Parts: sequence; C-alpha cells; structure tokens
Amino acid sequence: MQGIGNLKRELLLDDGLINQGYRITGFFVWSGIRDDNFCTATLSSKPKIAGSDQNAGINTEIAWCTFGTVTGPLTAGAVYHDRVIDLDHIINRDLYISMISTSGNPDQTWNYLITMEATNLSNDEAILAIIREESQNVGA
Repeated sequence: MQGIGNLKRELLLDDGLINQGYRITGFFVWSGIRDDNFCTATLSSKPKIAGSDQNAGINTEIAWCTFGTVTGPLTAGAVYHDRVIDLDHIINRDLYISMISTSGNPDQTWNYLITMEATNLSNDEAILAIIREESQNVGA
C-alpha cells in the first residue's frame, strides 16, 4: 500500500463457502522507506472508516498492529513494532486491512504480511462465525 493518511484494501471476498474458515496467525506491517514514520493497522471483517480507530471491543476487528521508525542523531534507526491478534476469531467471508500513516512522505510504501491457517467449520461453527463477523455478540 502506498501513501499517507487513511489507507484501505479489501483482501478476501466472500466465496460462498461458509464451511471454510481462516484463523489469523500472524500480522506484520513495516515501512518500505526509511524515514520518520508511524502507522497503525487493523484487520477486520467490515471496512473501517479510519485505520487509527482500533477497538478490541468491536467483534468485527480481528488483529491490530503498529509500526514506527525514528531517525536522528540519538535515535538513528530506532524501530518499534507491536501486534495483537484475536486467535479465537474465524474469518469465513470478508477481510479488510485499514491503516493510517503519519509519514510526511506521499510516496511512503507500507508492506504487510498476513499468515492464516485454514480450518473446516461445521454448520453451527460457520453460523457463529458469520454472526460474529456481523458484530453481534455470541456470548461468553
């Protein structure tokens, strides 16, 4: 993805196979240009308005990631990176990545890597996954 501000991309589209699901096992974001830059990114089952609005209390959000670099005489090359993944969330329809970049460079390139594990779902598990993707609470 390239640019600054709010960036979005649809990654998976509903293929109609509700008994095939995916569990996110890894989510990484990093900069393609070595500048002072920062981004937050979210994986979700619904498109988000802003990549910076991360809220683990919303069922449609699946994974969250931050990345930043700082250049300067005292901090040259300092990099920080953090991520959190809801390993209990199964995707069986749509997946979106939303991020916000605070880089001042309009040519800023952002790379991302998402690893997933395929899983077969029973009809009941598929219905519960769809309910959760629609941001409805399925109980504890």
